[in-house]
Amino acid sequence: MIASDTIPHAGIADARSSGAPRLASLPRATAKALEQLIDTMLAALHVESGVLWIEHEHTPYTLVTRNMTVVEIQAIQLAVAVCNQQHPVTLQVGGQSYAVSCSGHPLLMIYAAVKVGEMRPLYRKLMPRFTRLAQTLLQANASPIGMPADDPSHQAYRVVVESSLRRLCELMQATGCTMLWFSTWNNSWHRFAVGSVPIWLYQQLWEMPTPGNGLEVWTRGIEALIHQHGHHCVTDAMVVRNMVKGCVFLWRDKTRGGFNSEEVEWLRVTVQMIAASLDVLETQTELLRRVYQDPLTGVFNRLYFETVYRQILHNAQRHPRPVSLLLMDIDNFKQINDTFGHETGDMVLQLVGQVLQQVRSGDIPARYGGDEFVVLLPDTDKAGARTLAQRLQTTLKQASEQLGLPFALTLSIGCATVTNGDTSLLLLADQDMYEQKRNEKTPAR
Repeated sequence: MIASDTIPHAGIADARSSGAPRLASLPRATAKALEQLIDTMLAALHVESGVLWIEHEHTPYTLVTRNMTVVEIQAIQLAVAVCNQQHPVTLQVGGQSYAVSCSGHPLLMIYAAVKVGEMRPLYRKLMPRFTRLAQTLLQANASPIGMPADDPSHQAYRVVVESSLRRLCELMQATGCTMLWFSTWNNSWHRFAVGSVPIWLYQQLWEMPTPGNGLEVWTRGIEALIHQHGHHCVTDAMVVRNMVKGCVFLWRDKTRGGFNSEEVEWLRVTVQMIAASLDVLETQTELLRRVYQDPLTGVFNRLYFETVYRQILHNAQRHPRPVSLLLMDIDNFKQINDTFGHETGDMVLQLVGQVLQQVRSGDIPARYGGDEFVVLLPDTDKAGARTLAQRLQTTLKQASEQLGLPFALTLSIGCATVTNGDTSLLLLADQDMYEQKRNEKTPAR
């Protein structure tokens, strides 16, 4: 594990390839927020070039960049991997100086780097703040490596917790109860509470250490704080596979007396049942992610698309409404692979996947196979689909220009719309895409 206040050890560099950097797949709202953050950071530091990236399971994923090429980004990430100094630090890479800062915890490290002339006090003061802001933005949204935010398992997650805590409060005659759980979904704390939670306690619950980094000491401090405010308190750790992933606090007024041994044992059994249930839910979600998500691009895979495609068209047959589909492939992708290598080809696929995830939350972007992608658009007419196709082309062009790719990156996009759930939607989009290809190859007269 990487300590939260240090740069990764040199061993990470061995796990990286020397080719193009990997790109994180981000929800649209998160991507926009990070773009605003890096623009604000560059303006505040009076510099023009910078990059944000994350380190997830020893693999770097670039989040957003400004005025930096692929070669520069990869060189900085490799230099950070072999550096063993405290942050922020100045690194010399390719004859240029970069100030680098990081934040986060062992499960998800966030890095910011800017091109500078020399390390100034301003950089030491502000860069750690910007990396912490980036960490907050990522934790407030779905994990860039995880499932979509509207995953129905999240609802089951909350139902299991809140119903269990409410029953626990009733049985133990507690004034209030709160649970803290470190979720692998987005590598951050989830907080649940029932009953009366005093303001002084609520504020403390947001200053959480990471698992394995002073959690037990912090828990004892919270317990002492509750006692100081005139309450009896009992707490228990949530342990899964020998790892403490959270804790539960219960409290009641001292006039009701302390918690007896039977109540403490009941709490212990209940807490471990909750921990086991949450671990099962997270494991199921991880399995679903592996089944339905394309591991390279972060969008859904063909299996998920075909399942949802049939369901949405079936619903449209029963309740007629427009359904549109964008079918696309990357222009000259084989030539890009042959000329620049498969690592660059993979980065191009990741970039397209990143762009496709900037659609509306109800739309379904998926990798159909090879360099072919689809976006299924429920309740969208032909004009709306064409507008989205143009926006995707523009966004992809801007993203490729920011990375300084040595080739033009464009998509051939076919568009089709049906209003009665016609199952030939995919075929119609395929015909439209190849019609456009033929028109582009036909010389103008």
